[in-house]
Amino acid sequence: MRARIATLERSHTPQNTRAANAACLHETSPAASWTFGTPELDGHLAGGLETGALHEIKPEPHTTGSAFGNWAATLGFAARLAVRRLQTCDPASGPSHVLWCCPSALAHEFGLPHGRGLAALGLSPASCLVVETARAVDTLWAMEEGLRSASLALVIGVAPDVALTPARRLSLAAAGHSTPCLLLTAPRAAATGATATRWRIGAHSSAPHPFDANAPGAARYAVTLERCRQDRLALQDLSLFLEWSDETHRFRVAPAVADRALAPRYAGGSAG
Repeated sequence: MRARIATLERSHTPQNTRAANAACLHETSPAASWTFGTPELDGHLAGGLETGALHEIKPEPHTTGSAFGNWAATLGFAARLAVRRLQTCDPASGPSHVLWCCPSALAHEFGLPHGRGLAALGLSPASCLVVETARAVDTLWAMEEGLRSASLALVIGVAPDVALTPARRLSLAAAGHSTPCLLLTAPRAAATGATATRWRIGAHSSAPHPFDANAPGAARYAVTLERCRQDRLALQDLSLFLEWSDETHRFRVAPAVADRALAPRYAGGSAG
C-alpha cells in the first residue's frame, strides 16, 4: 500500500496537490458538491456531505436470520457514495483513487470489493486500492495513512468498532488534508465519536425491473440519518428509502414511498 500511495504522491507534488485541492473545491461548489443527488436529503445536509470529515455508516441490527443482508446493503451503499464522490473531482487535475481497507476477519465474512461488481456500479476497478489487514487496528492505521497522503479522493474502512481516540485521529486527518472518510462499523457497536454524520442502512426490496418481472430492478436502501453535525437542531432521526440509478449514478427517493420520505423515525421504530 505504501508503494501505491507513494506513486500517487509523486504525481501530486505540493504545488500539484494544492492545485488539485483547489480544483476539487471548485468542483464541490453548491452546484457540484459531494451529494446524494436527491434534494430531499441534500437539502437536509445543507447542500451535501462534508468532504473533509469522517462519516460513519452502520448496518441496521438484525433481529432474525443472518446479518449478511444489512451488511451487504451497507457495503453497496458505501460503494455508491464512492461513485458520487469521484464525480466531484477531475481525474486530470485532482485525486481520483479510492482506498478501501478491511481486516481479514470481516473480509472473510462479508467479502471485499470485486472488480466486475465495481465496474457495474460505475466505479473503475483501476481507481480502487484494496487493503486487507491482519487486525482492525492495522485497518485504522492504513486509513489514517491514506488520509494523510492527500492523494486520494476518498478513504473507506470497515472495522467492528472504533474508540474515540482513533476516531478523532481519522477526523483530524480527513479535515487536515481535505479528504473524506467513510467508516463502516458493526450494527450493535457503540456510535463512533468525532463524526460529521452517522447513517444506518437496511436492506430493502429492489425496484421492479422495467422489462422483466422476474429480474431485480434498481437497488433500494432503507436509510436513516442518526447524526448530522450541520443540523444541530434536529431532534429526531431522518428516515427514507433511497433508490440508486445505474444510468445517472445518483440516488433518489424511491417513487413508491416518496410520500414517506421525510417521516421521522421514532424511538423503537424501524428504518422508514
